[in-house]
Amino acid sequence: MKRGLTLAWAVAIGVITYRSVKECHRPPMPGTLLSSSGLFVLLALLAEPAPELATTLGWGFVTAAFLNLGNVAGGGCGGTSGVLKPGRTEGNTGAASPGNAGPGRSRAT
Repeated sequence: MKRGLTLAWAVAIGVITYRSVKECHRPPMPGTLLSSSGLFVLLALLAEPAPELATTLGWGFVTAAFLNLGNVAGGGCGGTSGVLKPGRTEGNTGAASPGNAGPGRSRAT
């Protein structure tokens, strides 16, 4: 049964990598791969007393990754998923830098 869990882990890593390269045009962030691997390590610990359950859960997580069920908030490429922070607008950076006085402001010399 551990072969099935190892195969599920490899397929999950492949799905995560494929999705990241396809959508973000870069490899996945290391934390994404680390968290996925950590989940499968916990499943491997569960496989000692209940191997069928661990393998079934592993393939369930692979299916969820394939169907993109874990990406509820969107913005899978590290963006803000379209949410603006309070007090900010699309073109507003908040304050004028010394080299840029901003619209309608004069530069003091």
